[in-house]
Amino acid sequence: MTATSAATFDQPLTACPMCRSKRIGDFDVDYCGVLISRCRDCRLLFMNPQFTDAHLAEFYSHYKPNDVARDPVIALRRQMSKADNLALIERFVRPGRFLSIGCGDGLELDSAQQRGWNAEGFDVDEASARRASARTSRPIRWGDFFELDWPLNRYDCVYMDQVLEHPKNPQDYLALVYRLLRPGGVLFIGCPNIASVSSTWKGWAGRLGLKRGRRGRHYDTSHHLFYYSPRVLGNLAERQFGYEVLASEGDPLNGRKPSVPGSTLLDRMTLGLRKKLPFLESTFRAVYRKPMTASVTASASIDNAPHELRHPTRPNPWRGAPALTRQ
Repeated sequence: MTATSAATFDQPLTACPMCRSKRIGDFDVDYCGVLISRCRDCRLLFMNPQFTDAHLAEFYSHYKPNDVARDPVIALRRQMSKADNLALIERFVRPGRFLSIGCGDGLELDSAQQRGWNAEGFDVDEASARRASARTSRPIRWGDFFELDWPLNRYDCVYMDQVLEHPKNPQDYLALVYRLLRPGGVLFIGCPNIASVSSTWKGWAGRLGLKRGRRGRHYDTSHHLFYYSPRVLGNLAERQFGYEVLASEGDPLNGRKPSVPGSTLLDRMTLGLRKKLPFLESTFRAVYRKPMTASVTASASIDNAPHELRHPTRPNPWRGAPALTRQ
């Protein structure tokens, strides 16, 4: 029996968590019988019903990601990925205050600090946060993201790499991050790409009965609750949360692939093409900006934020869960 088949679920969602539309319907089902819904208005895909908070806490209490740090090739690839992400960010904003949400072992804090950023982090697990803070010598907070006393209009960049697909309330993260950014500050997001050629083919093959016992594995429903494409997430960022889309591209450096690209001219040209054509990649990355015209509040405390941001409508399912090792 898989962790998913043994799961307990909330009551089914009757509206899209992001855009609040009630025009949602069944889209797919995976090999464990987990249903995937799609919003007919914003086109977002999401698990429905979703796991209970108790199930998620139990899952993450036993979740043991692979220790990739010991593999020198993978370690080098991760370093290249972080540096490349920061280079993309720096096309739109100069180094300033940097916050990584879900910072894991803190590798992006190292990279950011080396490039002139004033870097700090957040993760849910105290032990992991303390270890990363001791290693990087950077401040890292832990706990419930929505209960901490965050300063508003402070950060030049908030960084969320392989994070937004996990929590049950991604809309609350996008709304609160907007308030943490200064006008002109940017949000970096890296996510699995449900609209990639690979995911699209796997989805059709499953619905046509060509993937015996493997239907819908690409959703990774053991702990991924939302499934984004560059277009859908960009539209939501603009229309629902007020961001400006600055960049959206494939992320070929992300992942635990067994080689380091970029060693030849052809390799570098191919890498550039894969960025420009995000449907070729299983993950994508995007940069969204808080408009320069956004109003600046006088308050420096989240206590003056709207009630729904301080106390989200849905309990934070990451509370008490150990940190995931980010790519």
